[in-house]
Amino acid sequence: MYLGLKEMRHEKLRYTLLSGVLLLIALVVFMLAGLANGLSNGNRQAIDQWQATDVYLNKAANKTLSASQLKLADKKYISGTKVAPLASLSGTLRTTANHKKTTVSALATSRQSFIMPKVTHGHAINGKDQVIISAALKADGFKIGQKVRIGTTNHAVKIVGTYADSTYEISPTVYTDIATMNRLKAAPVTSGNQQTIGGFVTKNGHFKTSKHGDLQHLSIATFIEKLPGYSAEQMTLNTMIYFLFVIALAIIGIFMFVLTLQKQPLFGVLKVQGIGTKHILAALLTQSIAMAVIGIVLGLGITVGLAQIMPAGLPFVVNWGQFGLYSLALLAAAVIGALLSWRTVANIDPAVAIG
Repeated sequence: MYLGLKEMRHEKLRYTLLSGVLLLIALVVFMLAGLANGLSNGNRQAIDQWQATDVYLNKAANKTLSASQLKLADKKYISGTKVAPLASLSGTLRTTANHKKTTVSALATSRQSFIMPKVTHGHAINGKDQVIISAALKADGFKIGQKVRIGTTNHAVKIVGTYADSTYEISPTVYTDIATMNRLKAAPVTSGNQQTIGGFVTKNGHFKTSKHGDLQHLSIATFIEKLPGYSAEQMTLNTMIYFLFVIALAIIGIFMFVLTLQKQPLFGVLKVQGIGTKHILAALLTQSIAMAVIGIVLGLGITVGLAQIMPAGLPFVVNWGQFGLYSLALLAAAVIGALLSWRTVANIDPAVAIG
């Protein structure tokens, strides 16, 4: 350890350059991880806020809410601690005069449903053609008391309250009741148990009997995985991160191997003086770990700093548990890369190396 650190102090430029390379790799890993977390959170935040365990959709809908069509009466097939109907509509939230527009995910459920968000300003839905909006939409300029339209319909609804930030499929959410949602969709039935919905969300749900119409049960995890583009998006970003681990390992391995070849005469002298292969390898490992720690710590610090100044519209979330895991993975890659030179060090013949 002492030999490795002393050499790093003597050869500052050489080891600073490699630490800089590891810093860049760590920075890219943490940035990609933050973006992956941000995109994941943007897709599923509303679902996580439900704190539900199960979703029931039409079995012909390919496990996708937007493609599912059921009726309120289908609730008779389901039993659970809590059961809530759910419908969705993606479109543009716009003022009646079209002065302001933004893309939203509109979600509908019963007024007293456990998945209906808790209102922080204004009041809950208590009448016809009312909606509540997430805090992001309020910050974007939409106001309580304002008349708005959703999608291509000309049917106006009134904003009566706001709730905490919430997104579904990246877009901020708007909540309303089932009847209002069906009026927005110009559905033929806008009251009673024959109203159209997308599915049901439950806590500890199960089918009452073996016969359950056209319903299909999904766990919340499966429902999230089947969100359009979610799995492909996460797999792409995670694959890039995993390749960066391999790149870090390769860079450390190649660097240490080249250094070992350059320093064979020095290692030969050390072996003549009685310093064994284990001590030389320990010095190489110390150097690798020191460079990796410097790169990881600086990369993590820069990432957290950048997260504070990123635009609000950029999905980026710092997950400390995940960042800690990735830091250990980068450190492991550095250790493995250094160990790739052990055979070269072990096979050094002092007489040949000294010449």
